[in-house]
Amino acid sequence: MNSTKTASLFNGAKMPETATGRGSLAESRLHLARKFFTIVAFVLFSGDTLPATETVLQTTDRLFAARDNVENLRQAIALLEKGIVSTPKDYELFWRLAKYNYYLADQIVEKNDRLKHYDTGVDLAKRAIGIDDNRPEGHFWLAANYGEYAELKGPFRSLWLVRIIRQEFERAFAIDRSFENGSLYLALGELYLRLPWLMGGNHQRGIEFLEEGIKAAPSNADLCLTLAEYYLKDGRLSDARKLAGMVLTLSDPLRSPKELEELRSRSRILQEKLGK
Repeated sequence: MNSTKTASLFNGAKMPETATGRGSLAESRLHLARKFFTIVAFVLFSGDTLPATETVLQTTDRLFAARDNVENLRQAIALLEKGIVSTPKDYELFWRLAKYNYYLADQIVEKNDRLKHYDTGVDLAKRAIGIDDNRPEGHFWLAANYGEYAELKGPFRSLWLVRIIRQEFERAFAIDRSFENGSLYLALGELYLRLPWLMGGNHQRGIEFLEEGIKAAPSNADLCLTLAEYYLKDGRLSDARKLAGMVLTLSDPLRSPKELEELRSRSRILQEKLGK
């Protein structure tokens, strides 16, 4: 607590005066009682306490939406970690923690710290799946955290993860293919596009996944930009230009302002390559 704020509650706290210039005993007690309850209220409703009308999940969702300030993300994680101590079987807490650790890792520069958060995200997603195997969140964030972990470790040290990542994305897709505004189409499409043929890669199938994703979730800016970049590689310049232009005007409901601007910046670079 900020001691200067507490001290300021006493500023000007002189005893009310009577006509003779002295405060009566009753008035003095009433005045001090009011000050006491003001201090109690200040202590109870400052710091990390939640507004009376807001649940923990509402608070953490609000903080996550403001994740461009990384401290909001850290605060959301801290609140959820407190929550699982008292409710260790709450699915909603675990999948959010897996998701938030994934996003926190993305804002960290140091490789080992990033790996730590992805690894934590993996463990939390597994615990979510252990609580409820029939919802998409646990499967999706398990695969997403494993995917980024594998990227950092390098292909030769993480080949064994490819099958798990694919299985978990496919499991989430089977449960709810619209999850995360079409992000499963993007994840599976990129797997097909990036994996070698011997490991199940299929360029045409990957393009089809991305195209199907845009039909299902036309506001997914990352999906549009990724397909535009592959269209450029395939020489489909007109299609690439169209999608790159779309990204500049899309309002993706799942992207923060900073994330959306980063996607738009990539799109402008792509337009320069395409000659607009």
